[in-house]
Amino acid sequence: MGLQGGPRNKEETWPIEGVIELSFPDEETAKIVYESVLYEHESVPYRRSKIYFLLEGNRIIIHFLARDNSALRGTLNSYLRWIKVAMDSLEV
Repeated sequence: MGLQGGPRNKEETWPIEGVIELSFPDEETAKIVYESVLYEHESVPYRRSKIYFLLEGNRIIIHFLARDNSALRGTLNSYLRWIKVAMDSLEV
């Protein structure tokens, strides 16, 4: 998946940047969780943050850029909550 949002240009500033990597027991579990969250990733428009949402083997990688702390907190809370719901549903 690519960068969510519009193209980056000289006028855009993203002072907050980071990466979260989540490891899963196997590639199948990672893929199920990734695909469960993918719809949300593709459909929710964020104006004050941008997200790379990637699957690499048994890892999900969330690379984020944000304009401010509130945007960062809201974006990460959403992604981590979606991932937790997907993981909880695997246990049922």
